[in-house]
Amino acid sequence: MDLKFKYELYKIHWEDICSDSGWATDTEFDRMDVSHCISIGFIYRKTKDYIWIFSSYEIDTLGEITFGDRTVIPASNIKTMEKING
Repeated sequence: MDLKFKYELYKIHWEDICSDSGWATDTEFDRMDVSHCISIGFIYRKTKDYIWIFSSYEIDTLGEITFGDRTVIPASNIKTMEKING
């Protein structure tokens, strides 16, 4: 079956909320930062507000794609996106 795969692969650097419910000194609190995340995935959909990616997929015998390892990231959290050629 010759199926055209239309999704592009990207390396995405983004920031996420980091929280801690434990007790901390002011020094420990000052060292607290957001999570600096890196995701590698295929762009499923992109709007001005969000990006949907997936990292795994399966194509069945009828040509239907099933998506796995799915993530939705707010666009405002994305720092850089680098296209991976392949």
